[in-house]
Amino acid sequence: MNEEKQNIPDDELLWNNFISGCENAYKLLYERFANRLIVQGLQFTPDKELIKDCVHDLFVKIYKNRANLKPVDKLRIYLFVGLRNSLITTIVKRKKCLLNSEKNKENQTIENLSIEDELIDRETRDLEIKRLAGAISKLTVRQKEVILYRFYENLSLEEIAVLMNMNRQSVQNLLQRTLKKLRETKISGTKSQDCKNQDV
Repeated sequence: MNEEKQNIPDDELLWNNFISGCENAYKLLYERFANRLIVQGLQFTPDKELIKDCVHDLFVKIYKNRANLKPVDKLRIYLFVGLRNSLITTIVKRKKCLLNSEKNKENQTIENLSIEDELIDRETRDLEIKRLAGAISKLTVRQKEVILYRFYENLSLEEIAVLMNMNRQSVQNLLQRTLKKLRETKISGTKSQDCKNQDV
């Protein structure tokens, strides 16, 4: 039994064999990590089919780029980070498609409004978007990250904690401070705009 264990290559050795051109090592890597990656992916989204697709894409990408890959010290972390990035990219793309679809429906509704109402509605929304974008631009990188995960990707505090390497309470505190800063910045921007309008 001990001899069998000794004959099983460790993760890093298996990776080195793979990037050296061993096809069997690639197969063993997939068998060893595919299910573990799926379990890890469930921390970010309950969509198991999406996770499977991202795991498959990750291994395809690794295989295609194997000539440029280097040895790694912690293969498990390397693959988990790769999956996380793939999931985030895919989720963001899906949300953009959903937003575009909703925008198209909204545009169809607007067509039924009068031209004057449409212009007023559009100017109001554009102004609100500009204020929000301006407020977000003043956040720190960490604050932008927590906003992205919570409101654009709809991740739970627990999921964000894993991604940002923080505990749940710290994530909650960061989110509350960030929302407070956004509100204060938007209010400040609104008052500034009102003053400009009065000057005119």
